[in-house]
Amino acid sequence: MKTLENQKYNFKRKLFWRFIFLYIILYIFPYGFEYINELNPENISFWKGITIWFGQTFLGWEFYINNLQNGFDSKYDYSRFLLIVSISTIGSVIWFFIDSKIKYSYTHKLKVLLQTILRYHIGLTLILYGLAKVFLLQFGSLDINDLETNLGNQSGMGLLWKFMSYSDFYSISTGLIEVIGGVLVLFRRTTFIGAFILFIAMVNVVLVDIGYDVSVKMFAIHLLLMTVLLIFDNLKQLINFFITNKPTIPYNFAPLFNSKKIRYGLKGIILIYFIISFRNSFKERIRTEKNSNNIEMTGIYEIDIFIKNRDTINSSNGDRVGWKTMRLNCNKYYPKHVVIKNSDGQTQWFKFEENVLDKTITFKPIENTSGSDYLFNYKKTGKNKFTFSGIYKGDTLSFSAKSKTLKDYLLTKNETQWIRDLE
Repeated sequence: MKTLENQKYNFKRKLFWRFIFLYIILYIFPYGFEYINELNPENISFWKGITIWFGQTFLGWEFYINNLQNGFDSKYDYSRFLLIVSISTIGSVIWFFIDSKIKYSYTHKLKVLLQTILRYHIGLTLILYGLAKVFLLQFGSLDINDLETNLGNQSGMGLLWKFMSYSDFYSISTGLIEVIGGVLVLFRRTTFIGAFILFIAMVNVVLVDIGYDVSVKMFAIHLLLMTVLLIFDNLKQLINFFITNKPTIPYNFAPLFNSKKIRYGLKGIILIYFIISFRNSFKERIRTEKNSNNIEMTGIYEIDIFIKNRDTINSSNGDRVGWKTMRLNCNKYYPKHVVIKNSDGQTQWFKFEENVLDKTITFKPIENTSGSDYLFNYKKTGKNKFTFSGIYKGDTLSFSAKSKTLKDYLLTKNETQWIRDLE
């Protein structure tokens, strides 16, 4: 059986693993700890000042201090990546020079430590993102705003999000692949198969992120390269098995500690913590997502008759402004919000609360919490037909409208059809 201790390390390999170790540690700390809910990376980060200085001095970039867009393929991110490369290069050379003086060989132990860090970092990160897909939290679901936005007005990333949110089946399936792979890499005996699964998954993620201009391309690329590092020593076995059809030698990931008690104890503590942490985090996120959905009144309302202070306003009359459409929508980004479009094209945004029993809707200011609330009574008068009445900014309003709900769109009214022409 091939093990890490059997390998020989020449000058290039020793330098390579020291560079990679430094780069991974500096890259992960502290922005990679997304799976630690209780940690605010900014509280322990030392990167902001030196990253901005590096970008200004060596790259000639200007930074908006209050909007660095950390983690979204920003100038700040690329400045930090290049700074990490520089620090890792200088650090690995100094490190190797010191090692040449002390004459102590520990490269294989360093590699085991790095592999252990990668296993847990990749595993926990992709379990986190996989569960977000499984519970339909990462992409959400299609809402009225999505369905009413013209295709040509979508960004590539927005189009991808709509594509993923359309199919619960596909989102859950891709999430399960990430969760399964993530769990497998947490254990040495299954690390290779887990890393291989995640490698395939991350190749797809990287291609999609690049193709659709998703703003976390470098994050995905780093995760992909980390999975490559985990299967790096298995490349020869993969070539022998899949390409040259030769027998292969099993590869065993070496333990970080020789004592089983220490290994199992630490693993148990880590897994118990993250199981509880993930449970609490997703329980809250699922609750928030559930509360943001409002099936009863969600829809876009085309207003045909608009009466203001007993005066009917015709939308075709340009000298007077009335309401043209009212869009009641719910999603995880803007829970329970209403967008009112006037006949002159201007829009107004509010939050809303609905009382199904009393048949009332209350509009609340989104930003100005001290502003007035506006209460409207509503009544259903026919199929998808409603009337509304209330007082808005001192004016008495009443209007009738026809609603268009999620079930009225071709994209959302049908589910997967196994027999296309069966009526």
